[in-house]
Amino acid sequence: MTGNEFKSVLDTYFPERLAYDWDNVGLQVGTLNKEIKGVLISLDLTLDVIREAVDRNCNLILVHHPLIFRPLSDIRTDSYLGRMIERLIKSDITVVVAHTNFDVSNHGMNKMLAEMIGLTKLEIIEMVTEEEGLGISGQLPNALSVDAFVALLKDRFELTNLRLIGPSDGMISTVAIAGGSGSSLIPAVSTLTVDAYVTGDITYHHALDAVNTSLRIFDVGHNVEKHAMARLAVFLKDKGVAVPIHVSTVGTNPYQIK
Repeated sequence: MTGNEFKSVLDTYFPERLAYDWDNVGLQVGTLNKEIKGVLISLDLTLDVIREAVDRNCNLILVHHPLIFRPLSDIRTDSYLGRMIERLIKSDITVVVAHTNFDVSNHGMNKMLAEMIGLTKLEIIEMVTEEEGLGISGQLPNALSVDAFVALLKDRFELTNLRLIGPSDGMISTVAIAGGSGSSLIPAVSTLTVDAYVTGDITYHHALDAVNTSLRIFDVGHNVEKHAMARLAVFLKDKGVAVPIHVSTVGTNPYQIK
């Protein structure tokens, strides 16, 4: 399978046109004009992830968070970014990014996360096109107490802790969820009839706004998006990607709880 054939499958379900204007998706390093020996899927790109790709004989990395966000004025190999680019080129590893196009797609991030916690009757929170959008709301199979819902989130997303914003009592049956940083969706979620909003990276002032509008938020962090990477690997295999696909085992969460 060539890189162009792989990209064609990716673009069928996560087309670059779905990406936000500020984003940078698609081919970022290397070429697609080659045979792909293996694909490594990772949430983030680090030197350790690149080493893992080399060790696993993968010459294409599909990453969620972009390696390059803005135009580069230089590529200095005494910087971390420069060392990564140097290692990628020397190792003949191609980097393809699927970021907000993966988030917005009806097959992508938020659908996968919603399914992980068992939501059904899924609806898009904020439409981006006539058919796709950001964030998902849905229904739990059974109403849960706040403590039981916390236990569910910890189990499905392999968390030792999370942050609760808003009331700690009551029952939860309808849930909104958005991977990554979900503060921008708070106004839209606040207009919905949901018992909880699951997302990450909620700032202090956004948290205050949520409390003042009686919105209950479970901040599970940004890194829970990594759990969608394994589902993405299965999805791509089912859609005909005929080369080995591996999911990175490198931990990239920069936060430690002491």
